[in-house]
Amino acid sequence: MNELQYQEELSKCVRCGACKAHCPTYLSVLNETMGARGRIAMLDGVRENLLAPTKGLTDKIFSCILCEACRDLCPTGINIPETIYHGRIKLKDLYSRGHLLRKGVEFSLPRIETVFFILRWLQKFFYPLLYKTGRIRYMPEIAPVPFKDTAQVYKNTGLRNNSPSRKIGRVAVFTGCSINYFYPHLGNSLLKILLTKGYEIVVLKGEVCCGAPLRSLGLEEEASLLARKNIELFNKLRVGAIISMCPTCTMTIKKQYPLFVGDSIEKIMDVTEFLLKNELANGLKTNGRVITYHDPCHLSYGLGIKKEPRELLGKIQGLDLVEMQNSEECCGFGGFFSVSFKDLSRRIGEKKIKNILNTSADTVVTSCPGCMTQLEDMKRTSDTDIDIMHIVEVIDEAMHG
Repeated sequence: MNELQYQEELSKCVRCGACKAHCPTYLSVLNETMGARGRIAMLDGVRENLLAPTKGLTDKIFSCILCEACRDLCPTGINIPETIYHGRIKLKDLYSRGHLLRKGVEFSLPRIETVFFILRWLQKFFYPLLYKTGRIRYMPEIAPVPFKDTAQVYKNTGLRNNSPSRKIGRVAVFTGCSINYFYPHLGNSLLKILLTKGYEIVVLKGEVCCGAPLRSLGLEEEASLLARKNIELFNKLRVGAIISMCPTCTMTIKKQYPLFVGDSIEKIMDVTEFLLKNELANGLKTNGRVITYHDPCHLSYGLGIKKEPRELLGKIQGLDLVEMQNSEECCGFGGFFSVSFKDLSRRIGEKKIKNILNTSADTVVTSCPGCMTQLEDMKRTSDTDIDIMHIVEVIDEAMHG
């Protein structure tokens, strides 16, 4: 979005308030400045020199969780998330909470493997005490070996020998940072499913971060550099699909790259969309689970994928799906939002875990590693033993036991 487009978007707002209907931050505090309409009004006020870009105002702009719930609600057609992104570019230097995060991200990107190696050891020795005293929030254990370094082992196991002799397709897996460093077992589950069904798999060792965390901090140029690296990699592939297990990565690549880089990647697909389209869960059985499904914001709002995960789960005999109240409501994670606005993130998450527990399901299934992190945190604070699974784990369990 250029400056002229930004001004045009801001001038469209008629202050109707439709955008507040599903805004998780507004609904949590009922404060006008914490809703989409308030944020647009403040940015417009700064543009017209009616408001000073103070620290308090900047905090309100960066408190948007970027869940995309408001995007299609505006009757005048404002692209609210993209307008917020542009506002953050202009205000990032005034956002004091994000100063250390920006510096940390800028330092880490060129040496990401080394940084995660160091963080793993710091986590091992200091995290338990800091978490126990409430100084930091829950974070999953950093994997000893990233998924992309273990993927070749799975590709060369006996599963290949047990899969159909004729390959039915060639696909690439876009791992994403969360799967690579925190949840490699999810990547391994996907590989097992695809290999069993006879797919040839390309694991993209040359991929970089999709850029979503950087955009959220106002680092648009840095995000664009990462996007171009991924696009260059994607354009070299000869595959039928590029599969992602993280809706934020999928949405960023599919919906946002055309807006802030100018290139479109049509082959990128969410894993639920791919598995359903290719009937990979058909005929599967499980010993029985009572499950409820949580809709990740970037999957349901950002990509418009809501019925597909339910249809996919419905293919597995033995699963009893119980819908929770307001399944589409945000869990409160939002990447760096859960770090910068810890209390507000937890307030949103507590409402979500309450709705989950009210279903009496023994397992909550979702399609987003970020949501899994937030739900695990809420599970621990609510002292419950409900299982939390990615939909890929459910299918792997039904397929392989």
